[in-house]
Amino acid sequence: MSEEPEEKDSPLTSKLKHLPERPGVYLFKNTRGDVLYVGKAKSLRSRVRSYFHSSASHNIRIQVMVSLACDVSLIITDTEAEALILEEQLIKTHLPRYNVNLKDDKSYPYCKLTLSEMYPRLFLVREKHDPKAEYYGPFPSVKEARQVLRMVYRYFQLRTSKMDLKGQKTYRPCLNFQLKRCLGPCRGTVPVEDYDESVQQVRLFMRGRHHELLEQIKSRMKDASTKLEFEKAAMLRDQARALGRIFEKQTVLDAKGNDQDVFNLFRESNSAGIQVLFIRNGRLLGTDFFFYEECEQVTDDNLLGQVLNRIYMNDKAVMPREILLPFEYSDQQELEKVLNEKSERKVTVQRPQRGRKKELVQMAFNNAKMNLGEQRARTLRDDEVLRRVQGALHLKHLPLTVEAFDISHLSGNQTVASMVSWKRNHASRQDYRKYRIQSIEGPDDFASMKEVLTRRYKRTLSGEMPLPNLILIDGGKGQVNVAHQVLQDLGIPLERIDLIGLAKGRSERRRVGGGSRLKDFEYIVKPNMKNEIRPHRNSPELYFLQNIRDESHRFAIQFQRLLKRSENLHSVLEDIPGVGRERRRLLLRQFGSLTSLKKAQIEELLGVPGISRKLAGEIHSFFSTNN
Repeated sequence: MSEEPEEKDSPLTSKLKHLPERPGVYLFKNTRGDVLYVGKAKSLRSRVRSYFHSSASHNIRIQVMVSLACDVSLIITDTEAEALILEEQLIKTHLPRYNVNLKDDKSYPYCKLTLSEMYPRLFLVREKHDPKAEYYGPFPSVKEARQVLRMVYRYFQLRTSKMDLKGQKTYRPCLNFQLKRCLGPCRGTVPVEDYDESVQQVRLFMRGRHHELLEQIKSRMKDASTKLEFEKAAMLRDQARALGRIFEKQTVLDAKGNDQDVFNLFRESNSAGIQVLFIRNGRLLGTDFFFYEECEQVTDDNLLGQVLNRIYMNDKAVMPREILLPFEYSDQQELEKVLNEKSERKVTVQRPQRGRKKELVQMAFNNAKMNLGEQRARTLRDDEVLRRVQGALHLKHLPLTVEAFDISHLSGNQTVASMVSWKRNHASRQDYRKYRIQSIEGPDDFASMKEVLTRRYKRTLSGEMPLPNLILIDGGKGQVNVAHQVLQDLGIPLERIDLIGLAKGRSERRRVGGGSRLKDFEYIVKPNMKNEIRPHRNSPELYFLQNIRDESHRFAIQFQRLLKRSENLHSVLEDIPGVGRERRRLLLRQFGSLTSLKKAQIEELLGVPGISRKLAGEIHSFFSTNN
């Protein structure tokens, strides 16, 4: 292997000669200063120079990255563990295009119990920032977290209301109280002690102390029976039976009741999947799956490292007692050190060789194999749909990424726009954008579309964002021509991108029953195309476009309603002395609409933080006078 890197006509040439023998993080950049790749190294000198050795065998992805790299930035750290943390943070910040593309980038949900309130609540959150609350999780998905919440509401009757309850009557009980899924503390008649009993049971339930919980419920049932409170005893009996059936169904994977995260990896062709089993208190809480594509030349160690960093290298991470891996991870010692420091307790990272732990790793392998097969099958089906769309619409590019735009206004006012992003035939909600029209007054769809597209694709010229393969406009020839002109003005040729519009028409007469009537149809228009394209009513390509168009319309309407509700409430409240910006925000958050606020009684207004009895009386009097 050559000891010296190849020379390059760039600032890299001199930097490669003076790299330090220190741990740290490196960032390759192009001529514009965009970060192409982020990596960590035990020795920056050896690692960075290795990219330019003539005998190095890199995959195409890295070869392209190296060819584009014109500069490298270094961040020296004291330890490899610090480099490990910093690498993850920089990847999240810069999203380098040549780092392996991890398909799942969600944050894990938690259940938060607000112990600081008189009547605590349990609800879903994604961040942990309240030191006075208890957090349970993480849950692998929102679906599983909501299932837990539904069980809590059903069997322990905690409130779902967001009102700040102080033990007094605030409002009539909601439907949950009528269904016996809430104790109804908003009535002002529920003793704090009775509610606290349910809260303590919830804490046992969420911590997995199921045996202790059942014993407590059975003890309360016996006490109620002794006191001849037979209705209460029957309710507690039914609760114990229902919870017992739930606990029996849960899979016990560790008899000692340990907290474990179990990992394994499976490869097939150019794809890979990593399965994670989340075990809490010895029971399987849930699973997660991470999918990679075009990673045949990326090592198992690198793939596993990215998932480990993704799960644990953030402030929201909850550390188990044990992490079980399928092989010896290269940064295992550094990872263990970091986790011990973050959790302030011992976290063991190990590769089990035998026994029950080895069986758990094998279980993760079996699940990874199954899930990768299902994911690859879905990908093949999605690719087939995209190829059909490309062929039917005569597109130059496969529509792997689609951005769809919609303009919405209410009675000529409050004009807004939405942009939704579709990647590989699936919604990419983190890329959604919403716009308030700034330069146009009144209902001018053409001018509004021009403004939004200009604002959006100006960012392409600066290198902040890549172009999609397809731009979808909700509209006909007029809107498409406007979009075409915007792209031309920005210097974006149509050779680089496809542009279409999806519009509705009414000209087809179809037989219905004994007569006939005009039926709606949808057609597609393209720039510089005389005739429209009319796909079959039930064709996959039309369904593909309709799905994206309808989502953009829904997103625009949602934004518009939010703005309308907020502005109506704010405009009215501005006339009330003593109600400033922060109090308007809190009132909006509490009541949601002007109609609900107008109906609010003084006791309900007192539930809003910062609202005194005097101010509550003034607000109530204002709406009573002006109704």
